[in-house]
Amino acid sequence: MSESRRRVLHAAIKCFAAKGYAATTIADIEEAAGLSVGAGGTYRHFKSKQEMLEAVVDQAVNVPDDEIAPPSLDIEAVAHEMLDYMRTDMLRIYLRDLDAFPEQRKRINDRTINTSYRVVAERIAQNNPDIDADAAAAVILGSLINFRVNEALIGDGANGVDRDRFVTTWAGIYRSVLDPNTNSDPKA
Repeated sequence: MSESRRRVLHAAIKCFAAKGYAATTIADIEEAAGLSVGAGGTYRHFKSKQEMLEAVVDQAVNVPDDEIAPPSLDIEAVAHEMLDYMRTDMLRIYLRDLDAFPEQRKRINDRTINTSYRVVAERIAQNNPDIDADAAAAVILGSLINFRVNEALIGDGANGVDRDRFVTTWAGIYRSVLDPNTNSDPKA
């Protein structure tokens, strides 16, 4: 991907997240990308605003499983990676704009959400066959997603605890599900 196309795509994400897809104009994106407004620079890379939105979704879904659900044994690092993957800008676009684009919402659901649940449930089942791995994955990932959604909708601090405290506790709970003999108390 050319640097110019990357700038346009990054600007589109920022504009869509800040103003919403419908309220964002091509001129907004050109200005945010540092292009001459009205000169058609965006059209060298994208045929339309909708094509830009599709490229935004492509960027979110065209990643390896390891990026969606990192395999590391460092569970805190995994949580941070997953929270970073669920960028606030993309969440705002997903929650606010993708009702009008159900095929794009489905692509995100199928690739990122369902893949995360599947990979985590498989890891849990492999390590702890005595637990309902699908339900455990739903609880574990649901809390992670909820943390990020609250930040996207309300802002930093919306969860009542900072990210590091959340991640430490989340990792302890995840460890206790992976191995019931593990002490899940992060202070122990």
